[in-house]
Amino acid sequence: MKVAKLLLFPIFVFALAYGTIACSDEYNFVYGSDANTMVRTFAMSADVTVLTNLAYRYFTIDLVDGRIFNPDSFPYGTDITSLVPEITFSSASSAQITVVNKSDGSVVKDFDYLDEDNDTTVIDFTNNVTMKVIAADGVTEQSYRIEVRVHQVQSDSLMWTTVGKGTLPTNIASPTEQKTVSFGGMAYCFTTDGTTYNVGISAAPAESWTVRSFTPYGDTLSLPSIIAAEDTLFALCGTPDSLGNQSLCYSLDGLSWDSLSDVSFSALIGVWEEQLLGIVADSTGYLYATYEAGDYATSSVIDERFPVSGYSGTVARKDTTYGSSQIYFFGGRCADDTFSPYIWAYDGSRWASISDVGLVGGSGASVTPREGALFFAYYQDDYDPASDLYTREPYYYILGGRDTSGIRNDLYYTNTIGGYWEHAAQGEPLYVSSSGYTPRAFASAYVSEESVTEVATASFFTWTSEMPYFYRVTRSGDDPVPYIYVFGGYNSQNNFLNAMSRGVILRFTF
Repeated sequence: MKVAKLLLFPIFVFALAYGTIACSDEYNFVYGSDANTMVRTFAMSADVTVLTNLAYRYFTIDLVDGRIFNPDSFPYGTDITSLVPEITFSSASSAQITVVNKSDGSVVKDFDYLDEDNDTTVIDFTNNVTMKVIAADGVTEQSYRIEVRVHQVQSDSLMWTTVGKGTLPTNIASPTEQKTVSFGGMAYCFTTDGTTYNVGISAAPAESWTVRSFTPYGDTLSLPSIIAAEDTLFALCGTPDSLGNQSLCYSLDGLSWDSLSDVSFSALIGVWEEQLLGIVADSTGYLYATYEAGDYATSSVIDERFPVSGYSGTVARKDTTYGSSQIYFFGGRCADDTFSPYIWAYDGSRWASISDVGLVGGSGASVTPREGALFFAYYQDDYDPASDLYTREPYYYILGGRDTSGIRNDLYYTNTIGGYWEHAAQGEPLYVSSSGYTPRAFASAYVSEESVTEVATASFFTWTSEMPYFYRVTRSGDDPVPYIYVFGGYNSQNNFLNAMSRGVILRFTF
């Protein structure tokens, strides 16, 4: 059903017919109501089969350049081939809409929108659509281009190609290892070639890094073991003993390192509050071990399913209901050389496997047992179709790693770590395309809140970015966007990647 398409002002039309004078520094002209070609409102008729709240999707009317378009593009895959526009005008005698095929230039449809006997207002907006408005005087006219924009990529995709990549922030020509951690609100990227050690420090990874060389305690530092506590960095250093244990070292700035006497671990896992967690090897096997404020302790023999190497970094989560906090990690390689499918949690007193994410038919998607996977906390927008609103919620992600088949490029996500996991398959939200992202294992992840403007103008080392993507965003350039940075790692040929990639879930930039 058509809406009223001609709005007149009975009381004032007589006075307005004499014209209204509009003045500025550049213009001095008489503009009468009978010469008004203004489009007052533009919307689409409601159609829930096309889009929820279609009638309330906002359209911009640019009277100067003669453009009508939706600045917030419709979701990816929206069918715009049969839409019915609802248009009102100030004073128009005709509104001729012409639909032209983009491929061959042929006219698909040509009709007067104001013709009340015309029922052909259904328009295929995949074509080029223009509208010529003729004012009430029958002479004055203005043409408008009408665009219905649809996102050309899945808005929930984790996009890498157009976001950028660059070399690691290091002065070492050919690094062979890296570890990047968040420390003191900044990114610390450690690199080495086995002889020389660098650390790059940045508050905004897309912009600039301060890179300095350092000498570790005992001349040897295990970069993969580096763990960041609130005010101290820990790592294993020195030559391993016969069981594979190394001395525990610490640093307050990432440059000067010292050793803690009589404290050793075979591997470090993470920090629960201020308690450093790891394992230590002895003649009976591996024991759980902790260090806090000078207190070093070992406890029971580890669970046979507990990994001894290759596990992910940890993520922390506080239970707001009961006030307790936990840390979690995923995967790894066990003492019997098998891969682990479990997520392990620590609550301040003990370790427990809370989810077998490799269990077929278990908690959602089955994640193959693997080592070197990225496991990190990020975000996702949960959509409520009733209100047509998105609410940003914390989510947890497993990305890549190496299983028995080789290097993986799959991604899984959940908002309940021990619960149901979703697999981002091709064509589904968060699918990770190989375009722009090299599958890898043993990389580091770092999340940074930055503005689109900062990222679009960023430049450091050999950073590259396909800028046209950013020109299509509609949010303010100063609004914070969570970008995910991935540092280093090893590809399918086990070659070290001297690179960092930057990704973002597209919806965060809209």
